[in-house]
Amino acid sequence: MITIKGENMPVHCVLTMGKFEGIHMGHRALIAKVRELAQKEASCATAIMTFDPHPQHVLGDPGYKPLFTNCERAYLLAGLGLDYLLEYPFVAKTAALSPEEFCRKLFTDLQARVVVVGEGYRFGHKRAGSVDTLQKYAAMYGAKVCEIAHVSPSGDKKTKASTSTIREQLAAGDIDGATSLLGFPFFIMGEVTKGRQLGRTIDCPTMNIYPPEDKFLPAYGVYASHTVIDGKAFKSITNIGIRPTVSGKSPSVETHLLGGDYGDMYGRQICVELTRFVRPEMRFESLEALKVQIAEDINEIGQGVIV
Repeated sequence: MITIKGENMPVHCVLTMGKFEGIHMGHRALIAKVRELAQKEASCATAIMTFDPHPQHVLGDPGYKPLFTNCERAYLLAGLGLDYLLEYPFVAKTAALSPEEFCRKLFTDLQARVVVVGEGYRFGHKRAGSVDTLQKYAAMYGAKVCEIAHVSPSGDKKTKASTSTIREQLAAGDIDGATSLLGFPFFIMGEVTKGRQLGRTIDCPTMNIYPPEDKFLPAYGVYASHTVIDGKAFKSITNIGIRPTVSGKSPSVETHLLGGDYGDMYGRQICVELTRFVRPEMRFESLEALKVQIAEDINEIGQGVIV
């Protein structure tokens, strides 16, 4: 997959577009339809258009934290068989585009021959454009539009796959619910950074990640997890939060491998997948009390090396 930053596509394409914050089941259905339709269109590449920065940052919420960083999103998209990822600049001028202006760019600058959108898609200034609008202008440019229905897990029509619902579930520690809508475990990727190494003093050495400030984090607490290193998944226990027992300040993700040691990891990239919420983060009166609780947490999760 080739990543492009800008306002133009180099080739004719079958394209889907949106914030794509979570690459959840609904998003994957759009991508699957893009690939299906591209096989029927001569000389058309497959493409997904996202926005950078996140539209919420421009539309009034600069503190908004997306589920996944750009790097994490590219990691998710890399395995979905698309030819191009276009990171379209979202600035005040972009937000002010009328539906007509947006369509002109879509069918000329972006060379879209087929556009795939979800049910009820809205676009343009103040969300004035609808799927009907899109279809009207597509016909003028000799292009087509495909609208697909909302995706619900296990046929449950009451709960559609949506980023807002997933965010609420993660904030409440509902890992099972979030996983069912995402179609994969929520994760945090990052470079292992040297911490205070207090974990070693209580027989629980950890790999520490300090996520960027704009990365969404779930409810602070302890999680059963899988830590992926060089493509291998290790069973692990992970704490997300500010480490109140040791006077932590910045949120961190601290992971301890269960039943194995991968050696010196400083400076290397890991991916921590959350599989179950164990308990909220809490402050202990001493490191010894923390050590006892961690032992109980590990016993509750169970040992294991490679998942």
